[in-house]
Amino acid sequence: MKRNLLYIISFLLIMMFAAGCKDKDMGTPLASTVASFDFTASNKGYAPCEVAFTNSSLNATGYSWDFGNGQSSTELNPTTSYATPGLYHVTLTCTSPNSLYYNQTVKSMIVNVKDPNAGLTQVLYFTTRCTPGNGNMVILDTLAPLVQYFVAADMNRPYGIAADTAHAKIYITDYSNQAIYRFNADGKEPLKILDATVAGQELVGDAEAIFVLGDKIYWGRTGGIYKANLDGSNPEVHIDFGTGPPEFPIDMQYDPATNKIYFVNDKTDYSGGYWSVNFDGTGMTEIIPDVDGTAIEMDFRNGKAYLVLYAAAGTVAPENGVYMCNIDGTSLTKIGDYGTKATWGIALDTKLDKLFWGIKNSNSDIDGKIVRANLDGTGVEDFITKVSPHAMTVTWIKL
Repeated sequence: MKRNLLYIISFLLIMMFAAGCKDKDMGTPLASTVASFDFTASNKGYAPCEVAFTNSSLNATGYSWDFGNGQSSTELNPTTSYATPGLYHVTLTCTSPNSLYYNQTVKSMIVNVKDPNAGLTQVLYFTTRCTPGNGNMVILDTLAPLVQYFVAADMNRPYGIAADTAHAKIYITDYSNQAIYRFNADGKEPLKILDATVAGQELVGDAEAIFVLGDKIYWGRTGGIYKANLDGSNPEVHIDFGTGPPEFPIDMQYDPATNKIYFVNDKTDYSGGYWSVNFDGTGMTEIIPDVDGTAIEMDFRNGKAYLVLYAAAGTVAPENGVYMCNIDGTSLTKIGDYGTKATWGIALDTKLDKLFWGIKNSNSDIDGKIVRANLDGTGVEDFITKVSPHAMTVTWIKL
């Protein structure tokens, strides 16, 4: 019995000593470092977009980001931008406070920046004033330009054109017929959606400038800017110019970034000028006074405005021509010429950084052409000949 008791006491002492040694040798385990992050993208992930990264790493003392676009950062939660579509390999490398072999200090993910033009075709649309007037399209690819004609409608002076890319529709205003027509993107199924001779549609009047925004079309004519649903229903005043100036926006462009409308005002019968106005009608501003503009194109990427101007004595545009300036009207420079008749169309190809405009020698004969040039007006080349070009636009659209 005594021997058994000694055995038990000895066993307990040994176990207590072993437990004490284990606690002393092992201590509290060190925390491992684990790199982790997630991200969200603006513009629904379509280029161009900004991507914001949310860092959820554990037990890290520093961070090194490689965004796969040539940019890097050491911020905790950085943001970067992607201008072009593609798959970008993003890597986060964390600095660990220890050298444990089970640290996971590197995390990589793929950011898929989507192509907004996937499945779309780049097209130059333009109108011609012949007998009858018509809409036309040219697919902008590497081949020689081939003009494809719209299905004929009863147009006379089609002076405005706009694309609804969301629904693959093209809208054309006819100044003479006082109407707005809608076509499919391939130029088929013409439909007169607004006609000033129809009761309740008088607001379409002498429409010229036009653009599409959301579920509305907006057009310029005497007295202001007007709007209707995409099917032409519910026409109403959008911005009333009152007694003016300005009085008649001949051509206009909308800037989604600033929510402003830029336009050239008729000078043949009114006061002219290059203007801007907030979309809600406030902030009406004459950027360049008195000039006689017939067409406008805006390059919001580079902060430039392109104005087709008739010579106006005593103004900054004493000669006929295509002019370029900063959006605020500064640094106005003539960069191109046009024919003996007014040019009603100018358009921008943002893929190749090219500018198109029309040259006319008579009002409606097919003795004109569309030229293409660099954005500064250099390198002018004949693009389409033997046409009577008027309004034009370049867009990406599903055909």
